[in-house]
Amino acid sequence: MAENPEQTVLHELGPGGASGNSWNLTGKNTFKIGRGPTNDIVLPYSWVSRKHTMIRRENDGIFHIMDLGSSNGTYLNNKQIHSPAILNNGDLITLGRTTIRFDQFIEKTEQEEDISELTLDMTIAHIKKEIVTILVCDIHEFTSLSEKLGNKHSSKLLQFWTQKVGAIIKEHDGLIDKFIGAAVMATWTGGTVMSGARNALRSALEISQATKKIGESIPEIKHPLSIGAAINTGEAMLGNMGLTGPRDSTVIGDVVNLAFKLKSMTEQDEADVIIGAETARYLDNPAKYFDKKTFEIKGRTGRINAHACSFDQLAYYLSATATHSR
Repeated sequence: MAENPEQTVLHELGPGGASGNSWNLTGKNTFKIGRGPTNDIVLPYSWVSRKHTMIRRENDGIFHIMDLGSSNGTYLNNKQIHSPAILNNGDLITLGRTTIRFDQFIEKTEQEEDISELTLDMTIAHIKKEIVTILVCDIHEFTSLSEKLGNKHSSKLLQFWTQKVGAIIKEHDGLIDKFIGAAVMATWTGGTVMSGARNALRSALEISQATKKIGESIPEIKHPLSIGAAINTGEAMLGNMGLTGPRDSTVIGDVVNLAFKLKSMTEQDEADVIIGAETARYLDNPAKYFDKKTFEIKGRTGRINAHACSFDQLAYYLSATATHSR
């Protein structure tokens, strides 16, 4: 391929580093990459999340890559990224078992020679750092359930569920970041971290109760519907990622990745809710009401501290500490 001085291309690398599929990053500023059909670049592999990562071109011609809360993470030159990172010519992007090379053929100006020294605040002014509480929850075993129900009933179920979940999150001052099939990610920012953490717990409990009722209303569902939930708090990057429409604003960072990983632990640990250690810091005496846990999570050194509980335990905690939270 000729090296056009204004050309930026992604090359999927095969065995031995041979180039396979390629994509020109032209015609727009934002390119979403994932397994889902709505992505700009579709990678139909099981190890790639439906919405895995995103590449954005800034006005100065610099490209950034950011993970979108994927299951396997996004790696840049073999290092996992937890916040937007600058892409340079020849960089290798790894998504599960897929490796993509970033090739950018442009003539740099003197101002662009020191790209590696630019800070995030200098290059992405529309993104800010903030403490955020994340809630991730999903319907247990929804894939096998949808196969039994068929498309019509499973679509109806998801429609009711997303509407009800959206109303619950809104009622407790949260924002829906995204729905991913039978899963939801919601965020709480602003106000006090304590109130955000408590509202996330309330939302998780009410979503569990609503999910059970929805399941009972559909005769074809023979077993009670249940959810697993994880709540995590930490610093994240918030802001407009360049997408068009009402879902421009999103949250990215390690706090999001860990929330999804803790959610995956709910089934493994047979816990209804897992609460990250940082969230627990803002709760009233969590050790008295919840079980202390440590988890070994793939891709992380050391064990992760957390608390776990059933929804009955969570309901008792919220009732017992109601007056303390006012």
